[in-house]
Amino acid sequence: MKLIDRILAWVLLVLGCVHCAVTFVVHKTFTVEAIWFVSGGLVLIFGALLNLVRIARRDDTLPARASALANLLLFALFGIAVPWLLHRDLKQNPQVIVAAIAVTAELGFSLKQCFR
Repeated sequence: MKLIDRILAWVLLVLGCVHCAVTFVVHKTFTVEAIWFVSGGLVLIFGALLNLVRIARRDDTLPARASALANLLLFALFGIAVPWLLHRDLKQNPQVIVAAIAVTAELGFSLKQCFR
């Protein structure tokens, strides 16, 4: 399980980096939409980094609680985004499903570490 936890944290980190990197492919100029787009990638990156710190410090409760809160907020965000995307353009954004699965699993891992 530790390996799966670590892999999923890295998946979130890579997805966040790719999201930031394609900002100027999706948005040709630096607009408010581009800022929000890159900030979505940064949210994934910071969430992934919290998970990696939690994984590295198994006996410390602060990283476990911080990553649990971050994962819970990301889970809530995906809970809002996925149904909206189901009616619009989910076929063009399969990475959303991958990220949602990774966030859900990371939430479980962080809660498990929080309450042990």
